[in-house]
Amino acid sequence: MHIRDLIVERLAVATVKVDQSVSDTLKKINETGYRCIPVVDEADNYKGMIYKVDLLSYLYEEKGDAEQSINHLLRHQDTYLFEDASFLSTLLNIKALPFISIVRDDKLIGIVTHNKIESVFEDAFGTKTGGLNITLASTEARGMIRKLTTALKDENIEGLMTLDNGSALARRVVLTLEDEKSEEEANRIKEKLEKNGFRILQMQQIDPK
Repeated sequence: MHIRDLIVERLAVATVKVDQSVSDTLKKINETGYRCIPVVDEADNYKGMIYKVDLLSYLYEEKGDAEQSINHLLRHQDTYLFEDASFLSTLLNIKALPFISIVRDDKLIGIVTHNKIESVFEDAFGTKTGGLNITLASTEARGMIRKLTTALKDENIEGLMTLDNGSALARRVVLTLEDEKSEEEANRIKEKLEKNGFRILQMQQIDPK
């Protein structure tokens, strides 16, 4: 999965120029309400990120010049991804950042935010369509998914995610089945899964978002 579908496009991204003053940049960040925004040059080439906390520290703790350019306060100049980056690469790179910048031919074309990443996990859990959400556990790792899908062959699985990868004791699976289920239907599904060796940890009906 590439992240191009998750990109907040350039026109919707607030930025400042690398030669802007500290005071003008702080004003821009305050207007946006963000704690950090991307920095570009006159050609819209990506130059890094500027944090509000660094501007405030420079002005009030270091007694810096408010008319000085922000160039010396930039962070993450070499931290960015291309639009064909994988979802996993994006997930690993964004962890310590408020967002990750996406670049094409050195130019900023957008960003990926944590909200966009979370939307992928919501989709994987099936929360967009709603249905019966089940968390179950199995002591068998090899062949577990095949066994699970065989047991649920009459159901439409809207979302599925495995947890505890590498665990020698038990693996958990979170899945969502399509459509609202009656109590009788939910109990029948539970019995079927338990007969196939799965332990039900939680069952919950969720409404579509």
